[in-house]
Amino acid sequence: MKLKNWYTTKEFSSVCNISVRTLERRRDKLLLENPALDWFKMKSKPYKYSFKMMEQFVSTELFELIQRNRSLSNTIECMHRNDTLEQHLSFLNWDYFVTVTYQEPKSKMECMTLMNELYCELESSSTSGNTRMFYTTETFSISKGNHNHLVLKSGLKLYQVKELLQALEPIGIIDVQRFDYEYAAIFYICKEMDKNLNGLYWGVLGNNLESDGINIKKIKDASNL
Repeated sequence: MKLKNWYTTKEFSSVCNISVRTLERRRDKLLLENPALDWFKMKSKPYKYSFKMMEQFVSTELFELIQRNRSLSNTIECMHRNDTLEQHLSFLNWDYFVTVTYQEPKSKMECMTLMNELYCELESSSTSGNTRMFYTTETFSISKGNHNHLVLKSGLKLYQVKELLQALEPIGIIDVQRFDYEYAAIFYICKEMDKNLNGLYWGVLGNNLESDGINIKKIKDASNL
């Protein structure tokens, strides 16, 4: 199976071994239940389907395996992007991958301000002496407003990170996960950087960035990258 982000109707029905009619009925039902669902590209024909819709037609175990294989392939591909910011950051240790979605639409500047506030709270609350954050602000493709993706290095426990986020944005949707090095999280959140006005709406924050840069250089020199 070739893993892609988007499939045509014919490709998707073939991959999932279902009829086109079954696929279309399921698509219509999902859109009726959640019109904002971003699994479909409907503005122009032919329609396209996100790989995420596969979970509607295969077992949970198989879909999780598909996701992991896809992420591993992405990570291997991304690691060949030499001398990019995302490659450099991937050499560092990280603890958490976070997504913050705001209930009320926020501008990119508001999102950036919240990320800077979060970093200040993380640094002041941590006793490890090594706090680092890399974040980007991304615009929703089908609704108003923006959301944030970020990776964190912090001595705080997962529940403590959640509590800090909830204090800053009590009515938003917050997802905090342990950083998984097999997933291309850093490369994923870099996808919007070129659109974000030369770094205005993304940032690398840390209290030890100079030594982080030295460590990256040592790793690259040792690996001949």
